[in-house]
Amino acid sequence: MSHELFRLMGSVVNTPHLITQDSFAPILDYLTLRNAGLIEMKTTTKEAPKKPEYVKASSGKSIGEIQVSGALTYKPVEMMCAPNGTSYQQLVTDTEQLISQGAKTILYTHASSGGEAAHCFTTANRLRELADENGVTLVTYIDEMSASAALALGIISDHVVIHPSAKTGSIGCVCAVVDRSKALADAGLKPIFISSTAGKTPYQSDGSFSQSFLDNLQAEVTELGNQFAQHVEKYTGMPIEKVLSLDAQVFNANRAKELGLVTAVMNHQEFAEFLANL
Repeated sequence: MSHELFRLMGSVVNTPHLITQDSFAPILDYLTLRNAGLIEMKTTTKEAPKKPEYVKASSGKSIGEIQVSGALTYKPVEMMCAPNGTSYQQLVTDTEQLISQGAKTILYTHASSGGEAAHCFTTANRLRELADENGVTLVTYIDEMSASAALALGIISDHVVIHPSAKTGSIGCVCAVVDRSKALADAGLKPIFISSTAGKTPYQSDGSFSQSFLDNLQAEVTELGNQFAQHVEKYTGMPIEKVLSLDAQVFNANRAKELGLVTAVMNHQEFAEFLANL
């Protein structure tokens, strides 16, 4: 199990993510402390992933529902320090399956704070393409939270509805690095890297990160953040300058509606009626 933790740590640090800071920090802290042997491993009850639901309404119109919940990743992974999540690959597969079964409306129910940046925007665009190619109406319902990567997936829908108690936002990118130089020095260890060029290693002679490595990482995160803003501009019409000025904040339902991040605010009963009359 320890090698799986180190592998998971490798996918968390030094990797850009589209996730809220308050959701990202506990995952990073847990993995860092666990790999350092400072805390015991958490044990959680595993839940089977929920399969897409297909319902044929009495009106003859077919509706499919897909849950977008937990941490979002490109490929399916087994979570050990966060709730079971949703993969971009499975999201596309489930959408294709519902369309093949005859669904004319697909509902994405959101309860996610975001996840990996890699393949997020291409996945969102692919979902939109599938809907357009097959004459399918997409509906996003934010039941609890739809932030960062989840927001990027949700705004491509024809209707984006949020529950009065739910939140959305966090349009930005974040990346974490862990400087282990002091911990290694305290343990009497000093790694030495010999490379053909200075850029081949991210470390300085004392084991801390080089400024060039941090600058390059900052440039990558900034670029992804700008791509995110362009993505939001494309699907909401909000000017990119306005998107960036939101400063990756999370908003309540009414404020999200004012900004144009959602199209309507509805409780469960109101949304059920809306869906029935769609």
